[in-house]
Amino acid sequence: MTSSRVSLHDHRVVALRENVAELATRPPAAREFLDEVEHRLRKVVPFDGGDWWTSDPETLLPTELRPFDYPALQSEVVGSDVVRLDDLDRQSRSVATLSLGRADQWDGATLYRAPGAGDQMRVLARSGSRTWGAACLYRGADQPDFTRDEIAIVSAISRDVGLALRTDLLRLVGRDGGEWTSPVSDAQAGTVVVDRDDRVLGFTPEGNRWLERLGSPPVSDGLPATLRWITLQARAHGDLPDSAPAGRRPLRPARSRVRTLSGELVMVRAEVLRGAVDQAVVLSLEPAGGTAMWPLMVALHGLTERETQLAGLLVGGLAIKEIATRLHLSVHTVRDHVKAVYSKVGISSRPELTARLGGGPGLEAA
Repeated sequence: MTSSRVSLHDHRVVALRENVAELATRPPAAREFLDEVEHRLRKVVPFDGGDWWTSDPETLLPTELRPFDYPALQSEVVGSDVVRLDDLDRQSRSVATLSLGRADQWDGATLYRAPGAGDQMRVLARSGSRTWGAACLYRGADQPDFTRDEIAIVSAISRDVGLALRTDLLRLVGRDGGEWTSPVSDAQAGTVVVDRDDRVLGFTPEGNRWLERLGSPPVSDGLPATLRWITLQARAHGDLPDSAPAGRRPLRPARSRVRTLSGELVMVRAEVLRGAVDQAVVLSLEPAGGTAMWPLMVALHGLTERETQLAGLLVGGLAIKEIATRLHLSVHTVRDHVKAVYSKVGISSRPELTARLGGGPGLEAA
């Protein structure tokens, strides 16, 4: 790769932004779209390696099987890297690079770099204050670092990428008039147990069938990298003390709604198995439906934290006056919030809200 410097007003940059924006208005399937974006971007902002992938907006964990580098995943979950995807999301930022990180917070010994890699750019594809995809792009050690203009270019197109991925997912879950029903709702939950190195110790027949639906190699070959990211997250939870120190950033749940080869969503949860087997993890796989879809559906429709809370109470069956009392709001304010929720979701009644968003989180959670 030969890196060529570009400015924000370069005709290639203008064309890139226009092309990605146009493509995002009627995006193809997510993977096809991301591959096309990578192809177009590489011509303007060159890079030697890396990948784009779709993410679960609740946990930032991937929702498709990708060939992630395992040491990079370890750095992402438990490392001291100052440009973790999680940190970017909490700061509502889209792009960061190693070279332009805060020099007082890192050194070459503590940051993971792919073998032979130089600078690294991490990208979040955000829309409606949520993250729908991400990328990690590398340059070789013999190549110049990413420039501020290049960061600005990627940041600009990342918003269209986020919109396209959100649109594609809304299209998937909004089939049949927008009411979510899992295409594999008749499938049974399955279980896979892995050791500390993610070698498969055992599985139920349905657990193996879920892996096949995901396109995973035979279980004897171990877990694909995407599922290993989820098990890493589970082990990070298991390593936390019972009372976390003040100021520690909350650790996101070890779960993701992953797409199967045929486009369905399967909820994958991971939990450390307590007992004699050190760091073994239980993976639970089941159709993504009901309460499992709630965080995703409210994110897709752009509900605020307050609107999400109120929607949960509506789905839970509380009357407007009861909701006002529960939230310490006036009835008038609650009704305004209800109108906003209905408008965002595109419905006009409580039954439609329940049908569109699926089962709520329960009254206690709401």
